[in-house]
Amino acid sequence: MTYNINDFNLQHVNEPLPVFTSIIKNHIKLNEYLKQVIIDYRERYPQTSNSNVKAWHSKWTTHLQTNKFQPLIDEVINACSFISKEYFGDGNVEFDVFNLWAMMYEKSEYTVRHRHYPADFSVTYYVDVEPDCAPIIFETLTITPKSGMLIIWPALLHHEVPPTNSRRTVIAMNIANKFKMNYE
Repeated sequence: MTYNINDFNLQHVNEPLPVFTSIIKNHIKLNEYLKQVIIDYRERYPQTSNSNVKAWHSKWTTHLQTNKFQPLIDEVINACSFISKEYFGDGNVEFDVFNLWAMMYEKSEYTVRHRHYPADFSVTYYVDVEPDCAPIIFETLTITPKSGMLIIWPALLHHEVPPTNSRRTVIAMNIANKFKMNYE
């Protein structure tokens, strides 16, 4: 049978979705390293593709092109496992990076409202943000980034970045359950 949207009744569950924020403990040293990795990557790959991000960004598969982001990937996978166990009650889920890309926003650049479904979690890590840079907005929640800030949220949550007044260098990831990745 072929379905169309009119075959379904739409109903909503009013349950809040969590957004987790933390400052990574070793962020000063990590950020110095990651900032140079991103600058080098951008020099090597200056072109960007058309996407929701209206700023320079690397390919969505940057983690497959270089292992230089591995220290951050390890930190993020550890954080997602902790969140899964402590918040969702399941410590047996193994996660892996589905996508990873770096972004460098200049004045007036932005990101259009979107979401990252079918990933399980989406992540942003702020490598270098200047004062007065744009926040990330999740529906009615606005978070002003700080260098070293890690944000993890359910990938189906809409988010956007309004035009920024100053630079922001960010790494984003989509994280998926390893079983789901292998199954798909």
